[in-house]
This record gives sequence, C-alpha cells and structure tokens, in this order.
Amino acid sequence: MSLKARAQEKIERAGIANYSFDHDVLVMCGVRYEIHACACGEADCDGVQLHRAPYAGHGGGTLQ
Repeated sequence: MSLKARAQEKIERAGIANYSFDHDVLVMCGVRYEIHACACGEADCDGVQLHRAPYAGHGGGTLQ
C-alpha cells in the first residue's frame, strides 16, 4: 500500500472529511502536510507520519 493510501486511511479513521491531496502533499483543514514513512516498529503504528509542511515564518511540526 502506498504512503498516500495509508495517510488517507489514517485520516478517514480519525473521522476527518475536509482533506485533499495536492500531488503528494496532504491538505487537511487548510494546512499542508508532507507524508513520510514511519519505521518506529511500534505494534500499533500504521507506518505513516504527517509532517506539517513549512512555510515562511513557520518551523513545522510532526503528527503521528
């Protein structure tokens, strides 16, 4: 399964309906997130991390 498909599953499980994809960037509730693989090895990990895409004046953040 692709990272994009795993991210979409993660979002839908969370009950979020206001999202779209701009190429490989997730746009959720007006905020852009880069999609990255997670290799933490935790049993409940879905294998995907969302990193807030940086923009001028913002340092970014990570959602797991």
